[in-house]
Amino acid sequence: MAKQELKTRQTQVRGSNGDQGQQLEHTFTIDDSCLPPSAELQAYKDIHPDLINFLLETSKKEQLHRHNMDGKKMKTIIYDSKRMHRINMMGMFYAFLIMIAGLGFSAYLIYNNKDVIGTIFGGVSIITAASIFINKPKAEIKK
Repeated sequence: MAKQELKTRQTQVRGSNGDQGQQLEHTFTIDDSCLPPSAELQAYKDIHPDLINFLLETSKKEQLHRHNMDGKKMKTIIYDSKRMHRINMMGMFYAFLIMIAGLGFSAYLIYNNKDVIGTIFGGVSIITAASIFINKPKAEIKK
C-alpha cells in the first residue's frame, strides 16, 4: 500500500554577470502509510460508504502482518546469535581439551626421560592453543 511519487522541476536561472543556466530539482516521496490521505478517504466515501471500513480493516491487518514479520525476523536473529555463541564456546572447549591432552602427553614424555621431545611437544601445544584463543582481526578483502 505504499505510495511513491516522483516530481521533477526545472527552472531557468540567470547569474549577476549575465550567465544563464538551469536548475533541476527532483523530489521522490514514499508514503508507507496503510491508509490514504484524508482527502482521498473522502473521495472513497463518496464512491461507496463501506469502502472506508474496508480500508480500516485492511490497514489493521497490514499492521498486524508487519508486527508478525518483525517478530519473526527478531527470533531468527536471536537464534542465529545464540547458535554462533554456542559454536564459539564449543570450539574454545575443544581447543582447551586438546591443549590439556598435549600438555599431559608432554609431561608423560618428560617423565619417561625424553626431555627434549617432551619440551618441544609441550611448547608446540601451548603455542597452538594460544593462537587459537587469541582472536586475530581478519584482513579485509579489497576489491
